[in-house]
Amino acid sequence: MEADGGVATWTDSLNLFKALAEDTGGALSLWESLIPRGSSPPLHVHRREDEAFYVLGGEMTFRIGDQLVPGRTGTFVWAPRDIAHQWRVDSHTARLLTLFVPGGGEGLFFHLSRPAEALTLPLPSNEPVEGPNEEQVAALAKRYLMEVVGPPMAVTGGGEDGKPDG
Repeated sequence: MEADGGVATWTDSLNLFKALAEDTGGALSLWESLIPRGSSPPLHVHRREDEAFYVLGGEMTFRIGDQLVPGRTGTFVWAPRDIAHQWRVDSHTARLLTLFVPGGGEGLFFHLSRPAEALTLPLPSNEPVEGPNEEQVAALAKRYLMEVVGPPMAVTGGGEDGKPDG
């Protein structure tokens, strides 16, 4: 789906790609995501690009190396290449702007997603989702000079408002 000058895809999130490497001569890629509570990528390392995050809305926790960084609306987080990093959504949803410098690594997301049917989070489905297994993800990541080095961040307890307890 093309929307707002971007390409919309679904994983467990809505990703709206605003600038791809092919649009910027390889200089960068930029996308906005609407992400549900508890979502977290596995701990991973980029060997080619630096990654930056700007929290547009919601609450998140970022892990950059050994440091945990709370992310609320307006937080900027820098994840340099060769440093393991990941994030987790702690509020009901979060809106996140992600930047790769240089661009190109966003291609992995197109392998792991499907075209969005609407500019919303994907609706829950009772049908099994056939996606790549861990070995396939590792092979795809390697193609984009990324390594998966650990599991997703565990979800902490939370109340009805979706915020973590304690």
